[in-house]
Amino acid sequence: MKNFTSNNPTKLFFGKGVVSKLGSFSKKLGKKAIIMIGKGSVKHNGILDAVTKQLISVGTEYVLFEGIKSNPIFQDVDACVSIAREFQADQIIAIGGGSVIDSAKAVAVGFFHDGTVWDICSGGIKAKEALPILCVLTLAATGTEMNMFSVIQNDETGQKLGWGSDLVYPKVSFLDPEFTFSVPKTYTSYGVSDLIAHTFEQYFEPTSSPLSDHLATDIIKLAFEYGKQVIDNPNDYEARSNILWLATVALNGSLSAGKQGGDWGVHGFEHSLSVLYDIPHGAGLSIIYPAWMKNYFLEIESKLDFMAQRVLGEGKKAQDFIAAYESFSKSIDSPTRLAHVDIKADQVDKIVENLITNKVSGAFFEQNEETYHKMLGLMW
Repeated sequence: MKNFTSNNPTKLFFGKGVVSKLGSFSKKLGKKAIIMIGKGSVKHNGILDAVTKQLISVGTEYVLFEGIKSNPIFQDVDACVSIAREFQADQIIAIGGGSVIDSAKAVAVGFFHDGTVWDICSGGIKAKEALPILCVLTLAATGTEMNMFSVIQNDETGQKLGWGSDLVYPKVSFLDPEFTFSVPKTYTSYGVSDLIAHTFEQYFEPTSSPLSDHLATDIIKLAFEYGKQVIDNPNDYEARSNILWLATVALNGSLSAGKQGGDWGVHGFEHSLSVLYDIPHGAGLSIIYPAWMKNYFLEIESKLDFMAQRVLGEGKKAQDFIAAYESFSKSIDSPTRLAHVDIKADQVDKIVENLITNKVSGAFFEQNEETYHKMLGLMW
């Protein structure tokens, strides 16, 4: 095991009705909140009303910023920063999934930066201060509700970049499984694919950390079990609860203990697909990962064997797990081939060009132009 530091300052409330605690925490942070949402579903399913009632009850003023895309762009973040400054906000309340919360993190640091927030997201400038963030999660997927990371897109440069800062850990996150009941089947599926991919990124890192690896295999096993259940029965509270918590644990630091941060090469590859074709992140990940496993099979065979035995049972081998993973993705209608998201084979050169421009590679498994072509060849 490698040396590691464990520190997750996010306070998390999980279960039915936990949003009733939001008002008291908002009151401690100040009196003026900017609420960030996506395309408006929380306005129709009652979640936004539940939050605003809490704010009104404690005298917190608020303004609403809506329209965050599923692949969030920095221009929307900059626009929200301007509104937050004009309103003199002293806190951010993010209601939504990963895209909204990731955008809220960028707004939080952009509020104190004179230039565009892309300066920070691209790594050019280090964040020095941030507004406090409260999260109301509506989608099980990214784990951003309990970590320091964010991903923002720049369509002008063809970049989608991950960044992080200790300053943007949410102060408090509220996870009510019932708030995920109304998520469409497609995005429920992509969220499950996302949490599985986060687990893989850390698990396949060569560093030995037995407890982290055992926990990773348990997450995959339970994701296979409960992932299918939430697709078949969207209002199954226990299934929704388990998927929601699995997604949080997959990227709240638990799996990286004793390791060196994970590989993240598949995520980098998927960011090129998202910025070029605006496909959902989880959908791209379930397409790329089987190809990645096949391409790096010899290097990760022992890890795949262990995953197969832990998830599928004694006697199962690496190839069995790859097949089971693809079969599971198909069972929840998450794509496994580029053709499933209408990306044709004549797009290879365009994709490779973007991968080269963004210097996509893993931290432990090197990618280059040759491997880009090999992996893409396995995706149709």
